[in-house]
Amino acid sequence: MAIVTVKNRYQVLIPQAIHEKLGISRGDVLEAKLERGRLTYTPKTVIGRIPAGKAERARFFKQLRDEAPAWLKETWAASKRRGTDKISMREINAEISAVRRERTRKTNTTR
Repeated sequence: MAIVTVKNRYQVLIPQAIHEKLGISRGDVLEAKLERGRLTYTPKTVIGRIPAGKAERARFFKQLRDEAPAWLKETWAASKRRGTDKISMREINAEISAVRRERTRKTNTTR
């Protein structure tokens, strides 16, 4: 068992034996949770580290989908039901621009 101290800025040092065993490196992302009165940290995958190989990439994206929060999974499902999961980035950007123009127009007319 390792004992750690909370530093000035609420920083906690992960003991070397533990971070080596878990494969945690500097810059890795951890999810902090309070579970039944205990603080837990869970290593999380960062999208910026997408594997190069086809099989590894497929496993990586499957893991991301499995770990996605419920609200995101529901958004994906709703998008599929409406058929909007096949929209191109160009179409998405055009819709965003239209909404922004409309919002600006409404703001200018109420002043």
